[in-house]
Amino acid sequence: MVYAPIRRFANLRHDCPDISDSMLLNSNNQTEFTGVADVVVAGAGIIGLCYAIHLKNISPHLEINVFEKSSSPTQKIGESTLSSFSRFVSGDIIPHDYFLRLFGLKDGLQFYCVDERGLSVTSEDIGGLDLSFQLDRRMSELFLTMWAQKIGINVYHGVGTDFKVMPEDAFAISANGDKDGVAAPNQEIGTAMNHFTAPQVLLDDASQSLATSVKAKLVCDATGFSRRLTSKFGNRETFKGGWNCDAYWAYFQETDVKTEDRLDHWNYPATKHICFPEGWGWFIKLISWEKSPLSNLMDLISYVIDNAKRNVSARDIPSTTVLSEMFDCPFEFITSIGWAVRNDHKFPDNLEEYGATESERKFTYFKRKYPTLERLMDNSYAILPNYYGKKTYFVRKSMAFQSPVVAGDGWLAIGNSAGFTNPLISPGINAGIGGAFYAAMLTQEIFAAPEESSRAVMKKSANAFQAYHHDFMMPRLNQMNRFWYSMFRDHRLFEAMIPSFWAVGVQEIDHLYGASFVAEDVNWVVGAGTADFQTYSKAVLDVLEPTFDGVAPTEDAVEKVQALSKQLRRRLHDRYPGNKWGCYLRKYDDSLRIVPGKHERDIGGKYTCIQCVGCKYWMHNFSDFCLICGTPK
Repeated sequence: MVYAPIRRFANLRHDCPDISDSMLLNSNNQTEFTGVADVVVAGAGIIGLCYAIHLKNISPHLEINVFEKSSSPTQKIGESTLSSFSRFVSGDIIPHDYFLRLFGLKDGLQFYCVDERGLSVTSEDIGGLDLSFQLDRRMSELFLTMWAQKIGINVYHGVGTDFKVMPEDAFAISANGDKDGVAAPNQEIGTAMNHFTAPQVLLDDASQSLATSVKAKLVCDATGFSRRLTSKFGNRETFKGGWNCDAYWAYFQETDVKTEDRLDHWNYPATKHICFPEGWGWFIKLISWEKSPLSNLMDLISYVIDNAKRNVSARDIPSTTVLSEMFDCPFEFITSIGWAVRNDHKFPDNLEEYGATESERKFTYFKRKYPTLERLMDNSYAILPNYYGKKTYFVRKSMAFQSPVVAGDGWLAIGNSAGFTNPLISPGINAGIGGAFYAAMLTQEIFAAPEESSRAVMKKSANAFQAYHHDFMMPRLNQMNRFWYSMFRDHRLFEAMIPSFWAVGVQEIDHLYGASFVAEDVNWVVGAGTADFQTYSKAVLDVLEPTFDGVAPTEDAVEKVQALSKQLRRRLHDRYPGNKWGCYLRKYDDSLRIVPGKHERDIGGKYTCIQCVGCKYWMHNFSDFCLICGTPK
């Protein structure tokens, strides 16, 4: 039985019109603030909340507090998700069809490579392996906040954090002479000091309703690019390669999308990428709830969560359209479009003709440089001025870095606080799930240790996480980043390297694409963690690097990469003969060989999407009706 809607938060705002957004959100916490917690998470972004949720699921007895500086969730870059996040949602939170009432449906990735003149187009794709989501970040962080609160995690918005740390590495030399993590006798009372000490957490509460600090046994820094804790242990480190990445983006409304034939399957609900020698562009169609009042959205989310918690079947939950009407929460479809480009590109000296601000000028510059892009956007997309606040165009520069220290005495750092490589695949939402999942597993081990060995376990866990995130995950993601950008320089490299990446990233299809995210997935790193990818990508980069903006690869280099790629695909096909690649790639057979004239996936893939005859949006093949408008299949 579906439970009736309750308008608790809308009524609260009506009765108390002066209540702030943060106070409204914080009123949903189940217990009062005590000033003490087992674990404090700084930052209520997606990765911080996923860490807290998984930790609570595996250690329900722990008291977890999450503090977020923003008064309420807001939109930000990073809207497309991959298998890691999809499987985390289904395993740690709720089945997909609940989530798909609130977020855009996504099936796979589509890439279109244009040449340096912007004329010829080569396309590649993958899909049908699993389903994922296109996220309105305001809605996603609001949903995860309220889910966390529902399972007993206190999440406080409008509360910034800072930290006091020991001036020296606590594991190397502590105040009582402890060295290398081995407990030394207490000089005053002659007992062993075996516990660890977390950094002191200072609070900046805008409402002044909490204390100025909270005592935590362990701290997780999930503060993103602000690096509130990791910054105290060193400046950002840059990666090998000689160039960094800048991003320019804006939000658009689809008009009458009429794409040229070369942009095959453009309307299919995958994340679209248009690639060119300087970088790549994303086209992500979202369900936007930006025009919905916060209190109404909270009532809508509470309704979905309450029914899920009561085991109401997802098929019995009303469609998105009905939910929107029930709670007076208007929604619309918008498209996030942006470019992630090398920062060693030489722009013209004068860009004034391209717009009023740097972000608009450089966004428009790349749009006009490539005729395929310009035709597509002029014919099919209309800019949404000031859709998110006062800005229309956005910019983030020099995005790639890693923090030199990501774990220590009583703390761990996850997500962008620990490092970032590129919006394509990075610790943001997708690879970051592995880091958050692993950090939660280590936190569980730390708290499960007997008191007499807790400090040794903390040191071992911190060393393990440092090795994983700093020495394993980030270098591999950076190598993947260089691999992708190298293939964008020539359509022949693109055709050789992308199917090879599918092969090394996916490995054995049925093994990696399960129903939930599990411990064995931590080292996958969206394909970058596999030994096959490391060996193959290093061989390719040894041929192609160093790369320079505007310099095409040599014919000899292209031929060598083509040969390396062909050898790899043949070897992996022999290793995984059960992979039916023709079901997941539109241009290839099961042996990863191009089939002339093939434009559709073979029958037999796990998922496919069907366009609704009512609202014209998409539904997946296991749904009996459109989750957006309710029209039967």
